[in-house]
Amino acid sequence: MPHALTEVDKALLNDIYYESLEDLDDPEAMFTYTLAKAMRKHLMVGQSEEHIYLQRFEITQIRLFELLIQQFPLANLSQHCINTLLIDALVNHTNPVLMDIGIGTGFQVSNMIEGLKNKSANQIKCLTIIGIEPFADALRLTEENIRRASKNASFEVKLIIKEAFIEQMTQGELSQMLPAENDGIYVNASFALHHIQQMSQRKAVFEILKNLNVKAFVLSEPNSNHFEPSYPKRFQNCINHYGVLFQIIDTLPINTTEKAALKLFFSREIDDVLGNTEKVRVEKHFATEQWVQLFEETGFLLQKRVASFEYLELNGTNIKTDLPDRYATEFEGEEITSLFWAN
Repeated sequence: MPHALTEVDKALLNDIYYESLEDLDDPEAMFTYTLAKAMRKHLMVGQSEEHIYLQRFEITQIRLFELLIQQFPLANLSQHCINTLLIDALVNHTNPVLMDIGIGTGFQVSNMIEGLKNKSANQIKCLTIIGIEPFADALRLTEENIRRASKNASFEVKLIIKEAFIEQMTQGELSQMLPAENDGIYVNASFALHHIQQMSQRKAVFEILKNLNVKAFVLSEPNSNHFEPSYPKRFQNCINHYGVLFQIIDTLPINTTEKAALKLFFSREIDDVLGNTEKVRVEKHFATEQWVQLFEETGFLLQKRVASFEYLELNGTNIKTDLPDRYATEFEGEEITSLFWAN
């Protein structure tokens, strides 16, 4: 492990790093590169030579986003599952509230609005969307995307956005954002809450949401313990989780450059998991049982909401529907992301 490496070990790590760079078209070399790069980051400052070796894998951000949503099954299936559950619930209200934690550019919420527009048995008169997002650059697109999705809807859509980290908001601040007239509050957090660094902060957020008397708190998260402070244990968890992700990418019907670009996208997360110090790490994923424990400790009851999905499989990965208290995405028998519905 980095803190125990001798000078000879460090030289060997550098050799592994540069050797893998010479053969990045090989899937195993690419994974070796991402791990070695992260460990070198843990040891030293600056790797300015990287862009020279990786230029051939550069693709546009738009294309990368398309690949993640359309081809990468974990993102696609997770969103499809959660959107189906929320759409089925929201249509039974006249003035529902959808609070989206980590709303980003509003892509997922826009898809939900499109789904609601296509529902024949829809009682909604006014849908209030409360979007919480810490990054201003993303929020610049949120309003435009949601306005576009809301066009020609048979119901009114009101958008309230807040540039903030959810763990820095109080119950009072969240309550003030809620409309006086509403008949159901639903909270969605997709791949956002693992960025909360401290356990006490995570528990506080869950407790605040419970006190808001939400109809449902819907959570999507990867199933891997990168919250683990022990570097050796976290290293093994990282290899297991991202190793499977890289396997999934290798099965996708896309070209080798696009596969490499997707892997480099996830290499940023590996950099954080293995390369950054404990004080600054933000990719602090929980394993499924850790989220379950947090739900229980804060008074939430996990519920398996019944739904009929348009599709259950994409590119070798499927939505697992036979779990007693949640849904999940599964690849070769392994639960990759966990999808919770709690009230």
